[in-house]
Amino acid sequence: MALETLPAMSEPSDPQLDYETIVRETQAHIRAYIAGMGVPRHDVDDIAQDVYLELYRFFDRVPAEVHPKQWLKGIARNLCLNYFRRTSRRNRLQREALVEIFLRAEQEGPPGLAEGPIRRALDGCYKKLAPESRRMLALRYEQELPSQTIAQRLNTSPEAVRVALFRIRATLKNCITKNLASENG
Repeated sequence: MALETLPAMSEPSDPQLDYETIVRETQAHIRAYIAGMGVPRHDVDDIAQDVYLELYRFFDRVPAEVHPKQWLKGIARNLCLNYFRRTSRRNRLQREALVEIFLRAEQEGPPGLAEGPIRRALDGCYKKLAPESRRMLALRYEQELPSQTIAQRLNTSPEAVRVALFRIRATLKNCITKNLASENG
């Protein structure tokens, strides 16, 4: 059955079959739509799955006058916007936490703080990073280069740089937290 000849969804004779047909006939288009919205490749399938979960949950609410593909694109658009809000906030919070850790480690405060537990944890965790991770951190935070420039220098894509930096920051944060907890506990 071609996509254009999908039955109206107001009164399907077999809802499960109609649902399966809609999924089969629209999944490639919806995945391409999600990727076209700028969602990283590794998250496209997760969002597409959420789109079809929404279809399943609200199958009986799809208006008869709206083609299922259009309804799914609307859901996909909303889920993509939520994804960008969520990742933007998470990235911002992670950057702020890392900056706070660096500032606390470097601040002049009471004597010995720069050599204290935070600094030791940071140094220890930094030394455990792979050389390419340390290089990427240096390019981003010491030279303050944008992802595009780092990508050109490392012969990769800006998205790969952003993902790598996200993972490196998460690794550092977890390592520092563990080191501080073991030192205090």
